[in-house]
Amino acid sequence: MISQLPIDEQLDAFQEALSRNEVLVGVLTRAAPLELPGWYLTAGCLFQTVWNTVTGRAPDDGIKD
Repeated sequence: MISQLPIDEQLDAFQEALSRNEVLVGVLTRAAPLELPGWYLTAGCLFQTVWNTVTGRAPDDGIKD
């Protein structure tokens, strides 16, 4: 189980799951150079991407935010 791994390995697994969502990666790639103050990504798309990866669905399945 991922939750039993050391934190650095958990973070690697988290980043790997997020990197599978091309829409998410595209948003982050385009947003970073804008240097918007106080800008952040909501937890819904992060959680859903990980859940989709764990359950074998497409990484962007069911994400509405």
